[in-house]
Amino acid sequence: MQTVFDTLFEKKYLIASLVTCTALVLLSNYLGVESAIIIGNLLYIPTSGTLLILAILMLVRFGTSGYHGVAWFAFACYSVSWFVAEMLWIVQELYLNIDPFPSAADIFYIIGYPFLLMFFVAYLQPVKVNITKKMFATSTVFAVGILVLGLYLTLGHGTTDDLFMMVIATAYPAFDSMIIIPALLGVGLFFKGKVNLMWTLICFGAICVFTADTAFLLGQNDDTYYTGNPLEIPFYWNYILLSFGVYSHLGLFRKESYSR
Repeated sequence: MQTVFDTLFEKKYLIASLVTCTALVLLSNYLGVESAIIIGNLLYIPTSGTLLILAILMLVRFGTSGYHGVAWFAFACYSVSWFVAEMLWIVQELYLNIDPFPSAADIFYIIGYPFLLMFFVAYLQPVKVNITKKMFATSTVFAVGILVLGLYLTLGHGTTDDLFMMVIATAYPAFDSMIIIPALLGVGLFFKGKVNLMWTLICFGAICVFTADTAFLLGQNDDTYYTGNPLEIPFYWNYILLSFGVYSHLGLFRKESYSR
């Protein structure tokens, strides 16, 4: 089974991508908030665009039959939805000069969460026998804690009376609490040697989304958040980790095809 330690090539470029992305965000913030906003927005084009292309390639390879087919169909839908959301956010903030939160971009972000959850559920089916009750209970307790924290930040400590904004802000921790359960289960299975590099990177990508969403809610509450903020780095890491995870699986799929 492919592991992180068996893929030096992928590790090298994965680490380089994460470091480069982080350096760009930090450098843009050093130059000023305006530079951070511009670079922060533009950085989403290659990161989310790469994931979209790879997800479509994976869907073409697997089709839509079986658990894996359903999983990759859902993953492709998630990638499309979030790519559209990123483009809408960029247009609103850089070209229309309006606050992109809340907006149509949030609708597409939220639409993507159920597809990501569907992907996790479908992909976990073949290895669900390796999931122990303790692993599931631990992940669930953590998820409930995330939900309580998110609801507190949104409802109990919110600074807005805008109903639409409250609904949108509440939806993020609600979906985060659902996504984090299979993500943590996947990490647990990795340490038990039951899943490959692809699954591990995608799980860590989902954990990055949770981290970034929490930072986003905190920043929105005290009005300090802006696109390109260093707290947004986990959002970029999410796309990078997911992209390398899918790329890893594409490479593994090609090797299996050549061996037949």
